[in-house]
Amino acid sequence: MKNIIKLMIVCMVLVSCDETESITFDPINGQTGIGFNESKVELDIPEEGITYTLGVVSTTLSTESRSFNISANTEASSEELTSADYSFGTVVIPANSYEGSVDVTINFDGLEDFTEYSLVVDLDLPDGVSPLTATSSVEFEFLREFDINLFVCSDLQLKILLDDYGSETSFDITDDSGAVVISGGPYTDGVAGSTQSINVSLAAGCYTFTIYDSYGDGLFDGNVTGNYDLFCQAQTVVSYASGSGNFGASASTDFCINE
Repeated sequence: MKNIIKLMIVCMVLVSCDETESITFDPINGQTGIGFNESKVELDIPEEGITYTLGVVSTTLSTESRSFNISANTEASSEELTSADYSFGTVVIPANSYEGSVDVTINFDGLEDFTEYSLVVDLDLPDGVSPLTATSSVEFEFLREFDINLFVCSDLQLKILLDDYGSETSFDITDDSGAVVISGGPYTDGVAGSTQSINVSLAAGCYTFTIYDSYGDGLFDGNVTGNYDLFCQAQTVVSYASGSGNFGASASTDFCINE
């Protein structure tokens, strides 16, 4: 019975019970495995840069504090990134703990507006310590923060991914006086998962975008979850209003362009 329990612990704690797996991560007597506690991180980088603390886990305890390094996988990361765009701390796992952390800093100045970056970070482990298969690396996806109201855009596009009851869905855009400048819908039933694309041209000013659902369950029919996005055609990363799922009878977003 004890052997069965130990086998279950090995399978749950770590990688797998694959017959070809040669490493046994027994938390008492087995080899030490180290891994991150997440595999992907999405960030917007503010002007002052950002420092993100990654969690790290170990399969074994130690009576002494343990330290390890991490490094950038330059082959898997965006080629536009240089070593000046990021820096790393040291992984520290305190004594008598299964959990530790490490800081990853991403700088603002070397990044370009409207460019999405990927930085893959790997563990650098000494002999005798193995990376946990599923969490031996983590990918940071990020772009530089920008003031959407400083971006010049006059041609927008609205995309609505419908649920099965398109006849319940409509929208309008009103100016700052409350006048409707554009509207659309309702749409056709029975076309769940189809997308309505509407081109929108607006003069400089401030507006309110509102999407409506006459039944009151937003873009969700019990099976299909729809969404909407009002964005600048010139730069798809510039979004003025977006949402998904059950937002109730309506959802409104105020925005300004070219102000």
